[in-house]
Amino acid sequence: MRAIASLTVLIVLALSGGRAAALELVVAEAHGIRLAPGQTVDGAKPLSLADGQSVTLLSSSGQIVRLEGPSDAAPESGLKHAESQDMQTAMTALITERNARTSDIGIVRGDNDVKLPDPWVVDITHPGTSCVQPGKSVVLWRSQDMGATPVAFAPKDRSWTVSGTWPASADRLALPATMPLRDHTDYVVELGEKVAPVTVRLIPQSVNNDAMRAGFMAAVGCGNQVSALLAAWQK
Repeated sequence: MRAIASLTVLIVLALSGGRAAALELVVAEAHGIRLAPGQTVDGAKPLSLADGQSVTLLSSSGQIVRLEGPSDAAPESGLKHAESQDMQTAMTALITERNARTSDIGIVRGDNDVKLPDPWVVDITHPGTSCVQPGKSVVLWRSQDMGATPVAFAPKDRSWTVSGTWPASADRLALPATMPLRDHTDYVVELGEKVAPVTVRLIPQSVNNDAMRAGFMAAVGCGNQVSALLAAWQK
């Protein structure tokens, strides 16, 4: 059994969730327009985008809607199919889409295609983007067991550092939940003499069910975590 160092973190994945208002969409990404991740917009109301502006929106069933300016389209026009009425149906649709069109949900086959043991670990063996839940402890993961090794976690500017020792035989290490993480920010993990860059994306509180989390992670580049979350639903 794999060990989790420091303290045990229990991550409870929502197995059900209330459906949001029929036409309410959540902002995942926005460029050139004053919309913040987690903000909601009315899917039935035209959204005015000028040339160069873009927004990525998320439905309650995890569907991703991307709009680019110039445009005055209503976001709901980008939905591929009707919204699911329950979580099982929504997750099944996402799993089917993942299997049929892998590239559409941001999973890259090749060196970055890593099978994570859990959707919520931060892979420090393969640098990239990792999605974390605000208020939850960040759990670092290494793909190979090592001996006891000095470890440090810090933002790229080194304005603060959390450090300690990664115990031998442990593949995971839980960091304090009180770390002041910021969205879309670069961090570095030093494990012995190795340095791994990690870009952290915070999942907004309004992204409140597994289907939406899968959609958000796909939209911002946390593809391996999408695979792990959908795989957990297939068990």
